[in-house]
Amino acid sequence: MAIDEQRHRAVLTALEQSTLQAVVSCSPSEILLLTGYWPVMGTSLAVFSRSGDVSVIVPEDEMEIAQTTSSARLIPYQPETLERLSQPTEALLEPLRKLLVSLRCVSGPIGTSLSEATQAASYQSMHHFRGTLADLVRSAAPDVEIVSADPLLKRLTAIKTPTEIGRIHAQANLAAIGFAVAQRSLRVGKREDEVAAEIEAAFAKVAHQGFQRGRGYFFCMSGPNSTKAAGAYGRTRSRVLEEGDIVMIHANTVGDGYWTDITRTYILGEPTKQQKTMQAAIHQAREAALVTIAPGVSAKQVDAAARDVLQSHGFGDAFKHATGHGVGFAAANPQALPRLHPKSPDVLEAGMTFNIEPAIYIEGVGGMRHCDVVACTDTGALVLTEFP
Repeated sequence: MAIDEQRHRAVLTALEQSTLQAVVSCSPSEILLLTGYWPVMGTSLAVFSRSGDVSVIVPEDEMEIAQTTSSARLIPYQPETLERLSQPTEALLEPLRKLLVSLRCVSGPIGTSLSEATQAASYQSMHHFRGTLADLVRSAAPDVEIVSADPLLKRLTAIKTPTEIGRIHAQANLAAIGFAVAQRSLRVGKREDEVAAEIEAAFAKVAHQGFQRGRGYFFCMSGPNSTKAAGAYGRTRSRVLEEGDIVMIHANTVGDGYWTDITRTYILGEPTKQQKTMQAAIHQAREAALVTIAPGVSAKQVDAAARDVLQSHGFGDAFKHATGHGVGFAAANPQALPRLHPKSPDVLEAGMTFNIEPAIYIEGVGGMRHCDVVACTDTGALVLTEFP
């Protein structure tokens, strides 16, 4: 697949407006951003130069996948052989040195990630270079100056191209199949883990439609466990579903590095008056947030739109987290721009993709949340998860 021309232009423009000769990254999410390839084990290294050259040094056994997803220059290497037991940094040194020489990036500032960050998992195990990446670049080009590219990369990650939004949308459409199964799977007497397993199995059958690599993580939280979903992550337990339960199904699905973050809430049986009131309040909060979304609007204004509605219904204290955060190159990253938080300094721009997740959590009653993935466009909000 060819490099996304709009993404290439955005990165190149950012470099031209900086003092950097190049950006070097080993983060799978950042390599996807820079090159269109989502590494597997985290032992690839990307270089995007000020001249517009895009290169990835890739383990030999990942070359087949890399060739089908990116038209960047691919340079194979062997992290380890039967003749040599070494760290990836040792094996990367010579190909990186040759690459930087060929790009004439042997002096001046080179940017890389230096601050803390949340990284989406690309495989069951991932290599983390940590501080050795800066040492590797210095060894390959002793005269360069290592500087932080974190602000540049964070901003580039926030603004998606139409192609990238299309990939996220395609992944959301596959996730919808899992949620259709969820509605049929919920039954009194089933365990949460049985429900989650059924949904994940159904999603696994379609996860690769249009993607080289796909995976879905679905979580079922019922009754008192749905209240606990206000925490930082979803967790399925073995609780047996009961009549009248509030049941929350949360999903993070991924295709070739493009993530979704979706939640739907169901009720087993006829809703009580209180449950209906909660449902109505969340629906109104969602609508209030969506109509607020537009380029130039502050992120905290979107949060306030949803929060004010829930407050007016008496659920202000029960909305225990922010209204949303950036989604796309990762799922659960509360620091991804834009942060739809009461204290956020962020401002919405066309191309930003994020979740909108108004919620109510009441001890002894349960938790409800409706989480959509949304893109900010020139004309307002585009919901990428427009399904029940």
